[in-house]
Amino acid sequence: MNVSTPLLEKWMHVLLYTFGLLLITEWLRPVEKLTDTGNIVVFVLFVIFSLLLHYFHFHWLIRCTLLSVYIMISVQFLHSKTALFEKGYLLDFTANLSNIYDGKWELLSNPFRTFLFFLLLWLVTYLIHYWVMVKQSIFFFFMLTVIFISILDTFTPYDGDKAMIRIIIIGFAMLGLLALMRLSIQEQLRFSRAPIKKWILILTGMIVISVLFGFGAPKFSSQWPDPVPYITSYSDKVMKEDSSSTDKRVGYDEDDSELGGSIEPDSSIVFYNNAPAGHYWKVENKDVYTGKGWVSLEGIDFFTFSNGQEMTSLNTYDIPEVVKADEMTVRVSMMELYSHILHPQSGYLKKVEGKKGKEFKFYKDMDKIISEKEDGESLLLKEYEMTYDMPRFDMAELRKVTEPDETMGVLMDKNTQLPEGLPNRIYELASHLTINETNWYDKAKVIENYFDGPDFVYSKDDIAYPEANQDYVDQFLFETQIGYCDNYSTAMVVLLRAANIPARWVKGYTEGEKSIYKGESVYKVTNNNAHSWVEVYFSGIGWVPFEPTKGFTGEVEFYNSDLKQDDIKNSETDTPANAEQKKMETSERHDTPDKDTQASRDRFVGSQEGIVKWTSITLISLLMLVTIGYFSRRKWIPHLQILRYKKKSGSHFTTAYLLLLKQLKRAGLARPEGQTLREYAAYVDAVYGTDEMQKLTARYELMIYRGDVENGEWEHLQIGWESLMKKTSS
Repeated sequence: MNVSTPLLEKWMHVLLYTFGLLLITEWLRPVEKLTDTGNIVVFVLFVIFSLLLHYFHFHWLIRCTLLSVYIMISVQFLHSKTALFEKGYLLDFTANLSNIYDGKWELLSNPFRTFLFFLLLWLVTYLIHYWVMVKQSIFFFFMLTVIFISILDTFTPYDGDKAMIRIIIIGFAMLGLLALMRLSIQEQLRFSRAPIKKWILILTGMIVISVLFGFGAPKFSSQWPDPVPYITSYSDKVMKEDSSSTDKRVGYDEDDSELGGSIEPDSSIVFYNNAPAGHYWKVENKDVYTGKGWVSLEGIDFFTFSNGQEMTSLNTYDIPEVVKADEMTVRVSMMELYSHILHPQSGYLKKVEGKKGKEFKFYKDMDKIISEKEDGESLLLKEYEMTYDMPRFDMAELRKVTEPDETMGVLMDKNTQLPEGLPNRIYELASHLTINETNWYDKAKVIENYFDGPDFVYSKDDIAYPEANQDYVDQFLFETQIGYCDNYSTAMVVLLRAANIPARWVKGYTEGEKSIYKGESVYKVTNNNAHSWVEVYFSGIGWVPFEPTKGFTGEVEFYNSDLKQDDIKNSETDTPANAEQKKMETSERHDTPDKDTQASRDRFVGSQEGIVKWTSITLISLLMLVTIGYFSRRKWIPHLQILRYKKKSGSHFTTAYLLLLKQLKRAGLARPEGQTLREYAAYVDAVYGTDEMQKLTARYELMIYRGDVENGEWEHLQIGWESLMKKTSS
């Protein structure tokens, strides 16, 4: 019993679609294992649904409608909090489109990411349909899958050994079935079931033998060195090539005994936090300046508290009445694990609660918190929550402090410490800067503002270490005047102590930048956000942060209760109350152009950016149109040629016939080498069920081989030519 070509094609398409689905599944497996994407079954069902719609030849409008409904229902199911059917989703969708336009990919919401993933799968299923039904060749997609899994197996934790075996089996099966289908269509052969069974049996045997041979054959050892270590260590290449290099990588380090040297950037994420407002994050303080760096006497004064315990019950501190504070709760998700607990700068910590933490040790002098197990061993917490009060400081109250009170004897000894042999010019500079100020706050602000001057430059490159007999701060203040946060913060602490004002050196992280983590808007903090700053002690108030580093503003809120609103608006006098404003104005004069110049520059930059964006969009759109036009040329070129030759008359038949041959080749009916035109014409007519090609060919051969001249032949042959051209585009 013979099997007709349409029936064979039908079953071949079923098998090929099934194998195509299996190949797509191999792309989805790593996504599930390497990312936090879940519910992969929803996406697999979408692929099956899309392939079924293609197989049963649903109209494209019906396909789009049904698949769009599936996507909406799926997003509703996966993200019920931000559903497509809710009113606010349209705003979310618009906001995400704006983020794409601005290049802020990390701010895309999870529902929108899911929507984009569905669109990608939609495109892939169409390509599977195109390669199977139209091109009848799956080799390109098969090779892409092999390359994709190979790269993941090499550069990620994903194990692609089993996946590669499955891909080889699926790919060989598809290639063999497509070869049989092409043979059946092109040669118009009618196979009986016996030859088909033999073909499948031989194909199966070849695949089995190939797989077994691959397992059993001897294998060469690695011919090339593993590229992963080379790539991962490439960023350290300069340091490794020069053994004398003293460059460091930015980030937290416990050892600060020798400051100086250049630092390399590192964008590795340290933690995420969902704080209501951005602020600095403290790791620890250090009090002893050695002339080269900072050291601490850890373990002298500490107390312990349990996980989730209210720290207000421990009487570790009370918020002074003159300090206003806002209670905040934050969840910290650590990407790089440390035993210390990050806490807000100058914030009054009330409670720390970790999922696995048992006990915490608070080193009061260092303001450092360590998480511990029950046996006292350090514990690395991946996630914890904190409740704290974030203070707002009154400048009027700060200005009331002009000298230490009777309770600050030990604190003054500890936090005004300076090494013996500190150069006298540091003391002289401190005296010169603060001589006209009467209170500690204004003295601290004068020193802080001093670093905003044009003589100081912020840089992480080409930063020198002090010589053996040279003080770190003295070198920065009077020689190099170039550096990063460690230079600025250390210099300010030393100048404050030289002016007999208690100060300490603080290290931690700046607020980071807004991002999305697990569908939530959070602050992302990287190693590049590692930072150091200054805290000054004020009697009756406590430790207050200051930010001397050029280009940084700090996130602490100050206000002045002595100033009324009208005074703030109208006062232009040179009073101490306006010290902060004067500092800002001075900084603007030193570091930024005037407002008109800046506005003009901003407009120019904005217009340039707009031109670049729209030019890029236009070029991308044109490129997409050209690409679509090229790959769909089989469909639109015949209609263009028909329109071109519609009104022509005279000697045009031979050129039109050559165009027809070219279009037939484009449609997949290329003329085999050595085949005569008559044989080829009969084959084309058999494919399309006509006799037009043989008529056109007979007339063409008379003109070519016998030398007949066209005499109005085009008008008689045009209908048949147009009919064939249209068939090639279907």
